[in-house]
Amino acid sequence: MEVYYVKPVENCRLVPVADPRPHRQYLSMTFLAALFFAVAMHSAWQRFAGVQDGYRLEMLQQEKQQVLEANRKWRLEVAALGDPVRIGSIARNQLGMTTLSAHQIFTAEPLAAEAAFPVVAQAPRVAGPLPSQAKNVAVAVP
Repeated sequence: MEVYYVKPVENCRLVPVADPRPHRQYLSMTFLAALFFAVAMHSAWQRFAGVQDGYRLEMLQQEKQQVLEANRKWRLEVAALGDPVRIGSIARNQLGMTTLSAHQIFTAEPLAAEAAFPVVAQAPRVAGPLPSQAKNVAVAVP
C-alpha cells in the first residue's frame, strides 16, 4: 500500500525571467506581415488603376469616333447647303427671285483716292437689309 502526502506548493512568488527573443520575433513577424500587406495593396491598387484607365481610354476613343463622325456629317451638310446650284434653285423656285436683265445691271466707276474717303465717311449707315421692291438674284458682271 502506498501512502500519498499532499504538500502544498506556492508558486505565486516565482516570477519567470523575461526572454527578449520571442518579443523580437513577434515584432519582426508583425513588421514583415505589414510590409507584405502594403506591397499587396499597392500592387492591387496599381492593377485597379490600370483597369480604370483602360475603361476611360476606351470611352474617350468611342467619344472621339462619335465626334469625328458628327464632324464629317456637318462638313457634308455645310458643303450641300453652300452649293450655288441649290441656292439658285431655292431663290428661283421658293422665293420667286429672277436673274437681272442687262438694263438692270450698272457698273460703278472707281472714284479717285482723295474723293473716295469723304464720300464713304459721309455715307449714312443702314441697319438691316437694304430696302428693295424687286426680288432679284444679282449676277456679278466684270
